[in-house]
Amino acid sequence: MSYKLYTDKPGNFVCEVSAKNASLKGALARLVVESTEGVNLVFNGQIKDGKCSVPIKKLKGFLEENAKGKMCLEVIVEDTYFKPWETDYIVESHTKVAVKIDETSTGPSVKVNVPSSPQKISLHPCTVELFSLCESFNITKKSLITKVLSESKVKDFSQLVNEYFTANSEYKGDRKKVLTQLLIVMK
Repeated sequence: MSYKLYTDKPGNFVCEVSAKNASLKGALARLVVESTEGVNLVFNGQIKDGKCSVPIKKLKGFLEENAKGKMCLEVIVEDTYFKPWETDYIVESHTKVAVKIDETSTGPSVKVNVPSSPQKISLHPCTVELFSLCESFNITKKSLITKVLSESKVKDFSQLVNEYFTANSEYKGDRKKVLTQLLIVMK
């Protein structure tokens, strides 16, 4: 399995290091990244209490995504060089965005059906009366959906409709049809 390095995210290589017959005090550590394209990168780290930590910067601009190669840890203890660890690596993008294009579509299209002659809508008598009442109270379709005015206008509209259908109880069954027509004819 290859070690993953990222073009768009810094990393931190961490491992434990122990030395036999030597002290790790003053030991140096570095991570060497060798690519197949001839680019070699060196990241310096430190060893404290047997813990080795090497910060790895974002590789964008240094190595391309899917670049592969070998990387190794080099340690210098008491003026002696060691190469205690080596592995393969691959460079990836940590953050990815994918787009899938619907290739069946050949481009934007708009379909419009225009009737050959204007259609006349037969309005319910309540619709005409409620429309007049809304106009007299300055209630428009736009005022009902505009955030600034909506709360008060919606209350006014609801109160107007409720009072109208209470006064005209014989039309209560037509309420949905009337409100649908009203919203169509309102400006």
